Amino acid sequence: MEELIRMAQNGDEIAFTNLIMLINDDLYKIAKSRITNETDIEDAIQETMIETYKSIKKLNEPRKFKKWIIKILINKCNRIYRRKYKKDISVEEYEYSLNKLECNNISEVEDELNFYDIIKILNYEERIVMILYYMQEYTVKEIKEILKMNQNTIYTHLHRARQKLRNYYNGGDKYE
Repeated sequence: MEELIRMAQNGDEIAFTNLIMLINDDLYKIAKSRITNETDIEDAIQETMIETYKSIKKLNEPRKFKKWIIKILINKCNRIYRRKYKKDISVEEYEYSLNKLECNNISEVEDELNFYDIIKILNYEERIVMILYYMQEYTVKEIKEILKMNQNTIYTHLHRARQKLRNYYNGGDKYE
């Protein structure tokens, strides 16, 4: 991947396209945690790709590319969310969007749907931290860099999210 990044930094458009193709599914999953409308998700990803393409030469450490592009994506998603929604996403909207989720491998689809179905009760901050921690397998320190959030806040979000899930799925319907 680092070789593709260096090639893209030198203006190789094919290398940039291949680089984006490698992480496109991850970008989609992260955008999906914030925005439910497919068109808005596509817009956020497209805006992220444009900004990334324009700025990739400024990236000093190619090994941090994925964290860097995720930061850009989260900022784009938050901008779209603030502009269009200005409210929390309802559970019904979230469930509806899950039905449109597409993947190639049926076991991947089941895993993703199960994970997204499970975390639907969480608020945005808890969902994004859970996705970055469990699905993307980032460390708390890496999540801190991506989200520009205090490390203790991340631990708190993880703890609260786990507690909400434990309470909800152990028979209670309250998740506050």
